[in-house]
Amino acid sequence: MNTILNIPLTRQITFGFLITLILPSVLGSCFVFYRITRNKQMFKQLNNQFIFCLFIVYFIQTTLDLPLTIIFLYRGVVAVQTQTFCAYWYILISVLDMCTMYLNAYLSIERYFLVFHNKFLFKYKIILHYIPLVLIPISSFIFVYGVVMLYPCENHFVYYAIACGASCSILTPDFGVFAWTVSFVVPLTIIIFFNIFLLARILLHKRRMLQKDVWQKNKGMILQLLSITGMLYISWLPITLTTVISLAHPTPVLSEIQGYWLLIGLIYIPVLCSPITTSYAMPELRNDIRGWLKQRRPRVGTTRADPVNPTGTH
Repeated sequence: MNTILNIPLTRQITFGFLITLILPSVLGSCFVFYRITRNKQMFKQLNNQFIFCLFIVYFIQTTLDLPLTIIFLYRGVVAVQTQTFCAYWYILISVLDMCTMYLNAYLSIERYFLVFHNKFLFKYKIILHYIPLVLIPISSFIFVYGVVMLYPCENHFVYYAIACGASCSILTPDFGVFAWTVSFVVPLTIIIFFNIFLLARILLHKRRMLQKDVWQKNKGMILQLLSITGMLYISWLPITLTTVISLAHPTPVLSEIQGYWLLIGLIYIPVLCSPITTSYAMPELRNDIRGWLKQRRPRVGTTRADPVNPTGTH
């Protein structure tokens, strides 16, 4: 089949990128889990819980979804060539992607409340914190399952495409745009808006004499937020734009990018970097790792004294 873009070369580059980083990412994630289990107080902090939940979803994506993508990139065909497996893989990758997007979106909203309405957030933490923490994964699964399995059309998954291509509902122009908008455009818009709004309000307050220390008090929290959500700008912004445009006004190049999932490598940038971003975004974890590293750093400038022979004999 003739294509405009160099599909094999793109897949080889993506394969090399993913296969190189998956093992360090898994080992780093295991180390993060180990340090958190050693200090469970980290998870009890309200501002850490969404970050840790996001880290768990990224770890699931690294261990369950990413190996299937790597197998496909190496073989050029899905790991198991059945429609049932394709439905499973497509639902898995879609649920995980949608869940991470909305967790990041709500994390951006919650950071705003932590900075400017801290008491209000803690007063209504059941409604504003714990219920969204549970509802986001559940609603992501329900929405994706409904889109893939309950939409009135028959799926014909392709074994020679990542995630077996797309469900029949996504290939329907109007509904496909709607599904992508709900799954990715809406949370990405929320992330961008609240990040800009939070920075703008802090800079505005910084100019006022009575609140000139707002930036210094909340600088760490803001940088932690940007370290996590900033990854999504690199990965999901180009993917979302090309997919929606391709569904609404398809062109040969955009159709190939969307149909062959040529930007799939970008999706896994925040996934593979999650041990680093999580360690930075959770101050207690960051300090714990620093302390652990200092304990294992060899001491410089100390010498071992030879034992003294009191008799002077050898």
